[in-house]
Amino acid sequence: MKIVLYLLLVCSVAQAQLSSNSAVAPSSATGSASDAQVVNELLKRVQVSAEACNQDLALLRTDKWKTDAAQKQRAESAATSIRRNLTNAVPELLQHLQAAPGSLNANFKLYRNLNALCDTFSTLVESAGAFGPRYQYDQLSTDFGHLDQLRREMADRIELLTGASDAELARLRSKVAAAAKPAPPASKIVVNDHHPKPKKKKPANPPQKPQS
Repeated sequence: MKIVLYLLLVCSVAQAQLSSNSAVAPSSATGSASDAQVVNELLKRVQVSAEACNQDLALLRTDKWKTDAAQKQRAESAATSIRRNLTNAVPELLQHLQAAPGSLNANFKLYRNLNALCDTFSTLVESAGAFGPRYQYDQLSTDFGHLDQLRREMADRIELLTGASDAELARLRSKVAAAAKPAPPASKIVVNDHHPKPKKKKPANPPQKPQS
């Protein structure tokens, strides 16, 4: 029972440390910055990129592309899906990550969403290059490049967080294992109170007095 309570205490302390402590990461401006600053800068860039993508997609005229109706419809559906994601999903994910910068769950959700966006966006960019005007392709290609860069940075961040989490978990497991290891039994000193009493030696025959 004591070991279980110790495990619960250690896990709660570790979670508090992961939530409150800030890791040090490289920054082009200062050489180093706290994790909160790194996250804030990253979130701002994601927001700016999302707004730029939304603006360019709103001006997209797939109906003018030099292709058949089916291809135009697929491109329009892709553009609508991307805009819906950028408008609804991305802001919520950014809020969750800003509230918990060290959360693996929040970081991974944003990365997974950026990954899905890039997959759909890359197909739309290819279609724009094949069937649309050059300026539209250039705009979408630039937008995709920014999103892809952010996706790569999120992947690097998740790798860093998981590495730190694994190291912390290994340290805690080692500590718990050491605490759970039974102590060696104490050596006992046996005292025997029933030793036989040593026999008294008979005194030697006293010397006889000389007779007068």
